[in-house]
Amino acid sequence: MSRFTRPSRGLHSGALGWHSGHYQISNRQPSALKHQALGSCPFRKSKRLHVSCVSSRPHTATQERELSHSDSGVATWRHPSRESHSRSESTAESHDVQEDQKETFNWTKQWYPIASEMDLDPSKPHSLMLLGKQIVLWQDSEQQWRCFEDVCPHRKVPLSEGRVEGGGLQCGYHGWIFGSDGRPTHIPQLHSVDRKAEQNACASGRSCAATYPVQVQQGLVWVWGESGSTALLESLQRQPAINPLKAKTDPDKFTQTYVNYIRDLPGGFQEWIENMTDQSHVAFAHHGVAGNRHGPEAGHFKSHSVEEPPRPEDGFKFVFDWSANSKTVNKSTTFEYIPPVYNGFTVAGGVFSLWIYAVPVSATCTRLIINAGGNFPVPPPPQLSLADPAALLKRLDPRPALLKVAKKIAGRWGPHLQLNAVNDGDIVFMHQQSRNNRAIGRRTDYNRHYFTPGDSDRGVMAWRRWLVSKAGGGPVYPDTPVVDPFRDSLGKLRRRELLDRHHQHTQHCAACSKALAQVRTAQKAFAALAVATFLSLVALLGSRGCPPLSTGPIASAVFTAAAIAALFSLRRLESQFTFTDWVNAEK
Repeated sequence: MSRFTRPSRGLHSGALGWHSGHYQISNRQPSALKHQALGSCPFRKSKRLHVSCVSSRPHTATQERELSHSDSGVATWRHPSRESHSRSESTAESHDVQEDQKETFNWTKQWYPIASEMDLDPSKPHSLMLLGKQIVLWQDSEQQWRCFEDVCPHRKVPLSEGRVEGGGLQCGYHGWIFGSDGRPTHIPQLHSVDRKAEQNACASGRSCAATYPVQVQQGLVWVWGESGSTALLESLQRQPAINPLKAKTDPDKFTQTYVNYIRDLPGGFQEWIENMTDQSHVAFAHHGVAGNRHGPEAGHFKSHSVEEPPRPEDGFKFVFDWSANSKTVNKSTTFEYIPPVYNGFTVAGGVFSLWIYAVPVSATCTRLIINAGGNFPVPPPPQLSLADPAALLKRLDPRPALLKVAKKIAGRWGPHLQLNAVNDGDIVFMHQQSRNNRAIGRRTDYNRHYFTPGDSDRGVMAWRRWLVSKAGGGPVYPDTPVVDPFRDSLGKLRRRELLDRHHQHTQHCAACSKALAQVRTAQKAFAALAVATFLSLVALLGSRGCPPLSTGPIASAVFTAAAIAALFSLRRLESQFTFTDWVNAEK
């Protein structure tokens, strides 16, 4: 399934011209695309433009320069480093130019998954962030997802605080309604006063909301990283980095164990991908949940067969082995990074895959989208006979059937609670590591910054080499001050905010938010039951002719105790949806 929407304004690549013409490509099959004119929406002129340098290759963030218009109307280039003419600064500038020529990966001209379609309510707009930019996602009357910059062109308030009205997105501040192409279709303040003025205002490029191309793949809504007049055509030249095993497998034969688990995690994008290239941390950081630091395999981890293709868009891959000792290899897994977001682990002869999309939300936040599944061969049913009682007893074992029932009851939220616990083990480390790495700059030589004497870090260094030499050190975010919302004025970590499962995952997940509501409802029911049975017990014990050890008081006491036990169990379950502290030293 693919759906694309053309942005409403921007610059033509390599030319300073106002674009006109608004197009949409809409088809459920990405291979068969159809053009449809939607009208014109010229984008407005401004005193300062942000223009990408002309190149036959994808542009990099460092190749972009500001074009400022002087009072005379003449366009002049400004370079921030040209403040001095000293020989040393000229040499440094020449080195920067050489570095820029190597940086061919453009982080904004890419597809990013931002939401699971099953978790989105089509009746309301959804506020999201991508690459430090606020965006709003909504569905039009044709059931197509649309993405706008979360800014109303009228008075710069957030469109996400509005509503979906009449097939358009209505600003909640003054009631302006924007159509699928970003153009306003209704301005209440002019509609009843001067229809002609309303038509002129709606036709003005200044009234258009900036739009981003959108498509849906493998149940995820993907958004192109930038708006502008050329964004749609550029987006058509790239495909999202989806899981290749699932893409080529018959859907009826592909079984998923994790389905689009999403959590917004504190920490930089670079550090979270680095975390995935380093599986030797699992036994220690996730001890008791997904690893065992006392196990024999904790110290025997090796990365090898690193492949680093020359093209930046091909990413890199390597193989890592787990072993119970230094002589035998028990587990072998291939890791592959496909820019900008795909991190895949393929094991078990290529029939099983764990894949994680890491999405750069902001300089201090990364969205992880976790999936797992594979094309598992179905074993033939065992041949049972009375001559083999052991096989017969195994077939009659009720535990597999009970496990299936438990999985059916848990649905999506059961595995999500498991992944919450896994992520908790990394969050404190990623948060602080990101702070430390931001302090030393984006183009750091990590061979010097890190001390990595073992083979287990070869994947980490492959990622850092790709990032610095082929991708400019990582995404560039708007020039906003980086603050740490997870520390108080004394520098102490606010752990409840740092490990806040509710705001990072539960409230955005349809399955988990529904389960949490049911847990809270059940708590109220058991609390009422505990009070009722306790009052019944008091009444029975206070009445004459009712021995304390008779059936009535005993039954009331048992029901009271059971209700209280259930209440405490439900409160522990609730904490798994909201907040559970993780202190590594106590694990």
